Amino acid sequence: MKRLMNLPALIGSCLVLMAIAASAESLLKNHPLQGQVKTTYWTFLASQNPYRIPDSPSTMTGTMTVASPGYGAGMGLYSWTGNYSMTVNQASTATPSFRIQQVVYQLDVTWDPAVPFPFSGGPKLSYNGGNQLIPATLPMIADGTRIVDNQTGIPEMEGIDSFAYRGITWQWDLSGAVENITSVKIQMPFANHTSVVGARVDVASEFVEIGAPETPLQAWRRTHFGSAGNEGPSADIADSDGDGLPNLIEYALGTIPTSPGQGNGSAMAPKPLFASGRLKLAFSLPEPAPSDLIYRVRVSNDMVNWSTLATKAGAAGWTWQGEGGSQVSAVAGAGRVLVEVADDRIAGDAPRMMRLEVSY
Repeated sequence: MKRLMNLPALIGSCLVLMAIAASAESLLKNHPLQGQVKTTYWTFLASQNPYRIPDSPSTMTGTMTVASPGYGAGMGLYSWTGNYSMTVNQASTATPSFRIQQVVYQLDVTWDPAVPFPFSGGPKLSYNGGNQLIPATLPMIADGTRIVDNQTGIPEMEGIDSFAYRGITWQWDLSGAVENITSVKIQMPFANHTSVVGARVDVASEFVEIGAPETPLQAWRRTHFGSAGNEGPSADIADSDGDGLPNLIEYALGTIPTSPGQGNGSAMAPKPLFASGRLKLAFSLPEPAPSDLIYRVRVSNDMVNWSTLATKAGAAGWTWQGEGGSQVSAVAGAGRVLVEVADDRIAGDAPRMMRLEVSY
């Protein structure tokens, strides 16, 4: 997301408060489908699995192909040179084969935020060997996020600390189809620089709609604005009470987005400090912090290139990522935690900037 606000300068340095709208566990889910079900999933799509072998080949009969220039990279499917695509096939291989009335397709994926997702309209389904190319009949569901440290070692990605993967689900209601559908093919286009580390396809003999659960952030929006949507007064970047803090930051800091009074608003914004020769960023968080947020404190010399000093995922503790020993202090009391994160360098003549980023 975009930078939301700048805080006052201190000792030749400035602070920026940021909100970003968005761990090896797969984000693929085992949805409670009904009737007879056949499933295939891949959670290891790296270059060491060139034939796209499913996790349990003895029980999973689905197949996957990847069109050039996509290939199996170190972390998953990827392309450096252009758009690519994936095709998965799944049949209702039972005795006898059952009639498919529901199809669920999932991805564990991250993409270039500069390119709209899904690319070119998303996946298309065909059946019984045909080329019907049917878009998903229900809305796309984005449910689940995990942060993966950048361990690619690729020079072009040196400035990227981590990647945010999302769990994405599409579904088709085929219960009204006249044909007896016993096999499906799903074709999914991807834009360049899209990384896929997991995929899953389920077919079922009965239809039951999968709904996305309301996230903690959506529940918070509904409580304060009467709407769970990221739009209008409840949007992440909106500042309904005009106190200088957008809604996502108010959620992260545990303040009330409709009240600019004492204990809320700018009084709770992160503050610059200087102690023991180091620039610090101090702020107060609710205890526990929202479970669906990622907090990062970052530092820069030029406000162009930023490095991460410390990261906190939800209610977990802070992880120091700067140089040397940890410079994070967290003191709990009265339902809140006072956090101070110091720069990993002693202050010198060069300006230093620190910022708090919030993402999900």
